Amino acid sequence: MIKKTKRKSAKRTSPAKRNKTARYRLALYTLTMAISAMIYIGSQAVFTPAPPCANSKTCTSDLSEKIENGAFGLFAGRKIAAPDINLALDITRPRVLGTSDPLGEKRIYIDLSTQILYAYEGTSQIFQTFVSTGRWNWTPVGNFRIWHKVRSTRMSGGQGASAYDLPNVPFAMFFYGDFGMHGAYWHNNFGHTMSHGCVNMRQIDAETIFNWSNGPSKEQKGTIVSTCDSFTAPDICTQVNPINKL
Repeated sequence: MIKKTKRKSAKRTSPAKRNKTARYRLALYTLTMAISAMIYIGSQAVFTPAPPCANSKTCTSDLSEKIENGAFGLFAGRKIAAPDINLALDITRPRVLGTSDPLGEKRIYIDLSTQILYAYEGTSQIFQTFVSTGRWNWTPVGNFRIWHKVRSTRMSGGQGASAYDLPNVPFAMFFYGDFGMHGAYWHNNFGHTMSHGCVNMRQIDAETIFNWSNGPSKEQKGTIVSTCDSFTAPDICTQVNPINKL
């Protein structure tokens, strides 16, 4: 025997109810997207990663001026006497680089392929010298501005055979976190990589650039520093995946 059953008819939803449901779903989607965007923007503001460290032990420390005359430093397993610093002598030394009326915007280029630093005013090159960039750690490639200058400070970091602890590091000009240009008294191998990421210079050259360059002030921004994979005068700075902090 075949039992016949009566099929239930499907309930029909009125157009008004369907429109109300669609509007509810659209509102819920819009709200979800808005909340997601707010979370993303907030995380970018709060959790923006800090620049990496050039000096692993003093990266997060106070980068204020430190003068420690009579102190000894350590570099590559060698104990080194740090040079004494006499601020009174700085006042009597003439500032010979450039003029009181610059020829154009000041800019520093660092060619990582040749280990040469160039100083420009506009399109006029006014200085160049050999430097030593990163061997045990990379020197960041990009475009920055000097954000802090100190006459002398302590830098330390590395580990094992590459550990260092250096007081009275002279004429420090920081351009990306604690990456900076500064004088180096612990080696004389300029023109070759020798640093943990900073730009080492002869002390006399570091003093020249220190006195010529600008730090930030109410009237002006810090001098631009461009680190280049290669550099061709007067202004062709080749960079692969540069960091831009201008």
